[in-house]
Amino acid sequence: MSDRLRLLVVDGDAAAREAIRRAVQANDAELVETSDRAAARDALAAGSFACVLIAQDLHDGPGIELVRELRAAERCPPLVLIARAHDEEVLERALDAGVTDFVLAADLSPRRLWLRIRFAIRVGQAEAESSRSLARADSAGRARDEVLAVVSHDLRGPLHAIGLACDALHDEVPAGSQRYLAAIERAITRAERLISDLLEASAIENGALALNRGPIEAGAIVRQAAADYELAAKESGAKLSARVPAEPIVVSADRDRVLQVLGNLIGNSLKHAKGAPIEISLERRDREAVIAVRDRGPGITPGELPHVFDRYWSGRTRKGGAGLGLAIAKGIVAAHGGSIAVDSTRGEGANFSFTLPLASTPG
Repeated sequence: MSDRLRLLVVDGDAAAREAIRRAVQANDAELVETSDRAAARDALAAGSFACVLIAQDLHDGPGIELVRELRAAERCPPLVLIARAHDEEVLERALDAGVTDFVLAADLSPRRLWLRIRFAIRVGQAEAESSRSLARADSAGRARDEVLAVVSHDLRGPLHAIGLACDALHDEVPAGSQRYLAAIERAITRAERLISDLLEASAIENGALALNRGPIEAGAIVRQAAADYELAAKESGAKLSARVPAEPIVVSADRDRVLQVLGNLIGNSLKHAKGAPIEISLERRDREAVIAVRDRGPGITPGELPHVFDRYWSGRTRKGGAGLGLAIAKGIVAAHGGSIAVDSTRGEGANFSFTLPLASTPG
């Protein structure tokens, strides 16, 4: 049985495929070449690959869309995006979509490309082992809690040290290389967010989520959430609006936690709605307040709907993340005594809504 790495390239540019071919041949790897998304899907269905290289622009749709599609599959090899240029916005979208690494088309030298392929494969192996560890930990709650305690204590220290080192290097690194520091800082932010999400998910499961409840006006929370995400919406090309009734609706809730739920729901819509309008609304229904976040994006497939709030779900809710945001939102709402739901028709957007109990009136 051969030990050669088997690689798949998806690129409609013959010159780019030739550059990749040279890199592969120099390192005795097997290359399967395709030029469109359909052929790539067929190749992946027919066999396994150590890594997939995807061009940013394909004649039948953006390469980032193919990344999202492959990431939603049950088994996905590491994905390397061949970027047209160093565009921070494009690369950020690619990371959110789930690429393992990226390389600039202008830098397709055999040695550099091969290093990126090897790096992506190692990251993919680490991700697979991490997933296996999480699955084992899920059947042993005490072991998982011990692992999370180590994560929170032992990883935050080194991450903080790396952040300080980046700050110190900003004045010493040439302007042309500042983007590498920016990439490191983004990775630190994502790692810190993942640690916080894991710890919060554990606290929710153990019934240890702390709430600081009191009577708060729900309309003010909705308006604040809309203001907090106004810039992010504008940068993504989306229009974010809030609709609240004129009369105040007072709920019994933890203000910061409710804002966290809204942040997770709005962030999820911004990520998947692709610039479509997003509306946050509030209404009173019997003894509850109902807050909803509706987007006009591509919606959620019927197969994904039952799993949207599951932890570590690898469908629509996971595009480069851990799949914890909506699960945490569900846990926070449940801790308030409320409920959360999603309604969606494919191609017509998604509507996430949750309830909060009204505050008791004196007398």
